[in-house]
Amino acid sequence: MFLSKKTFGNTPEFLKSERYQNVSCTVSDVGVTADEHGKKLVSAGTLLDKDGKAVKITRSGSAGAYIYTLASVPAGILFETTEVTHGPQPGALMIDGSVNTERLQGDYAVEAVPQLITKMQFIKFFVDGELQIKEG
Repeated sequence: MFLSKKTFGNTPEFLKSERYQNVSCTVSDVGVTADEHGKKLVSAGTLLDKDGKAVKITRSGSAGAYIYTLASVPAGILFETTEVTHGPQPGALMIDGSVNTERLQGDYAVEAVPQLITKMQFIKFFVDGELQIKEG
């Protein structure tokens, strides 16, 4: 196992407030591509499933009637960027708190907020500064 120590002096930019709860997790290296320096990084603000894999959001349909699909069920949001160049690594998974949805990683996070609300019930999603709530 490859371990490196990092010290951060601030909180991730996707947080809406300083009240949050994290649990430990293992961040998977499956599906992560290396950057131009050969490092595999999973960025803070990435949705992760129970196996530590990044959850990809896809869009289908046509304008005005788009359908957003999650590749797997998200368990939380990766709290800090984690390097997985040498295989799966320990990380922190945010399971409770408030986030600025526009600052989460990946495509279509803002548009898929209704699905995210139902999957991650203890995370409050804000879009353009407004709290998004479950409809119906």
